[in-house]
Amino acid sequence: MEDELHRVVGIDLGTTYSAVAAYHADDYAPKILADPEREGAAAVAMPSVVRLDPATGVLVVGHDAKDAINEGPGTEGTLVEIKREMGAVFDEKLLDRFGARGVYQVEDPVRARLGDEWLRPQEISALVLMKMKWIAEQSLGGEIHDAVVTVPAYFMERQKKATEEAALLAGLYPRQLIPEPTAAAIAYGVDRAESERQVYLVFDLGGGTFDVSIIETREDEIEVIATAGDQRLGGGDFDDAVAEWIKRELGDTLPKDVEPLQIKAAAEAAKRELSLRSTTSIDLGGGTTALELSRDTFEALIQPILDRSLKQVDEALKFARSAKGVLPEHVNAVLLVGGSTRIPQVKRMLLNHFDRDEGFVRGDANPDTLVARGAAIVANRFEASPAFDLATRPTAERSADDQDYAVTLITEHTLGVGVQDGELSVLIPRGTKIPARQVRTYTNPDQAPRIEAVIYQGEDKYVYNNTLIGTIHLDDIERRPQGYHEFEVEFRLDVNGLLGVQVTHTNTGREYQATFDQSTTIGKLDELAERRAALARLFATVLPAGTAEPAGEPQDGGSAEFAVPSPVAAAVPGPVAAGLPGPVTTTVPEPVATSVPGPGTTTVPEPVTTAVPGPVTATTPASVPAQGGPDPSVDAPATGIDPAAVPAEYRRMVKKALRAGRDGQAPPALTAALGAFWEAVRAGADEDTLDELADVLEDEL
Repeated sequence: MEDELHRVVGIDLGTTYSAVAAYHADDYAPKILADPEREGAAAVAMPSVVRLDPATGVLVVGHDAKDAINEGPGTEGTLVEIKREMGAVFDEKLLDRFGARGVYQVEDPVRARLGDEWLRPQEISALVLMKMKWIAEQSLGGEIHDAVVTVPAYFMERQKKATEEAALLAGLYPRQLIPEPTAAAIAYGVDRAESERQVYLVFDLGGGTFDVSIIETREDEIEVIATAGDQRLGGGDFDDAVAEWIKRELGDTLPKDVEPLQIKAAAEAAKRELSLRSTTSIDLGGGTTALELSRDTFEALIQPILDRSLKQVDEALKFARSAKGVLPEHVNAVLLVGGSTRIPQVKRMLLNHFDRDEGFVRGDANPDTLVARGAAIVANRFEASPAFDLATRPTAERSADDQDYAVTLITEHTLGVGVQDGELSVLIPRGTKIPARQVRTYTNPDQAPRIEAVIYQGEDKYVYNNTLIGTIHLDDIERRPQGYHEFEVEFRLDVNGLLGVQVTHTNTGREYQATFDQSTTIGKLDELAERRAALARLFATVLPAGTAEPAGEPQDGGSAEFAVPSPVAAAVPGPVAAGLPGPVTTTVPEPVATSVPGPGTTTVPEPVTTAVPGPVTATTPASVPAQGGPDPSVDAPATGIDPAAVPAEYRRMVKKALRAGRDGQAPPALTAALGAFWEAVRAGADEDTLDELADVLEDEL
């Protein structure tokens, strides 16, 4: 047991491999937590593979489940790359992949068979997270109840919601969902204070998903300014390309009892070999001819897939230019993340694309553990929970003066409602800083007795090219001419990018909460508790002989609604279901300037009403002081200034001024500016006054 490790862990829930890390207080750095049952590289990165042994009915998770693929036949009970299906619904291809024809239909939520039961992707991912939790508990001793879990930057609402449910099913409070490229950038060290602006492009090519994020850093601030990605692009696709090559080369000599997963496993092994040498041999056994695969042939096979990644790089750069004026020549470095970036071709491709020198593309850290390490750094700002209960959600944060930085995230996809003529009326555009809140007012169609507010996510002008998030049904509406009824629609995005919606019928004051028709989520607290208990019993069969069952047996969640502010998308394409005309009045979509705080700061999206022309008000999150008393990172008693009582957006500046005073470096003008600002805070001055005084203080720093 390592007492120095923080008990809120960071978990990289990967498509092909997962890892867990915790922050080490004495070393001021995250530490990967090793699986005590494994050695070397296998101890720090576990395959995200789940299998139910057909002979014993015992659950197998991780390396043993993956190793069983090579032992075929009988691999049909092994589930791989399930993360790709988080929040998904069946299409024709997925029905065939999971053998679900006759059991489920197109547009039904995806489920995969494990033994005699069909499980949702978040339930299968929960089993992987349970193994991560168990590994952490072996290193830290005792129970672990909290984690920061990473997600692909380009995950949509329903996929993030499914990930959140997976953590809860595993007995972990998801204290924050953080984008994988952002976590990796933090682990690379971009959280170190740099006075000059730096721009990084994070190229995150994992086993199943690809993300690109453009991140700007200055001093103690990290801001995500653009993202793009492909949710079905990764090392698994390289494996598929090699597997198809194997089948073509062997032709009729390929034994019929060799299963697809066995061929894919051989392809993955060949891919790894070719990152180190120029040729490799592939032998499926059973008397088949051994094949020689050269690096040149391999690179030709995967180049069309890599070309798709460059399109996403250009998309992110295009958005960064329009949003922040960032040009390709402003990028200081490309940071490589994800095991698939070990392929030499990836670095060459990026150097050629940017026409830069060798050092421009950085791969000087272990790409398999970067994301988990970054998640652990973020996790260090949260207080550990003493117990786990589905009916509660902890919020306590801790002070960590050695990591006083802030991370500002953005929403990766536009959110809006469907209106007449099948158009999308945008409330929160792509690239808006989160947390965010936006309000618009709509009116009724002529003589409509019932209206549906249909929520979509996507970039197209028309709703049928976007993803359906959910529907709020506005029933029992008095029939009136068009424009008589007014409906105020409020969108709220939390720090995880999860959506909450409320519709208010302004004529009557009646409120309609975001009780969406959700197909891909569990949602209800009592069902969530029931599924958690069933999964815990199943996972108990994984543990080594003589090990007690997982600590923290699920508690009875009762029958209350699952207390999460955003429903998961039921991705059902089709005609527009909303009869709302366009908006009568619209708030100006000002970017929400609230950032996701680093350790020692708290930002709570309490609404503050701001008057705008017309009957609709725009509200933006207001910052409130952090709880828990003065920040020990500054010597405040001599001045009487408590940084924790300063609104979050000014707190880092105040701390910097206090440190200057503590070191005896503060000139009289700085002391006077700090004193004037503090008096204004104590007097409850309005935001405009604080902004003016903050500008004066910043000029003196």
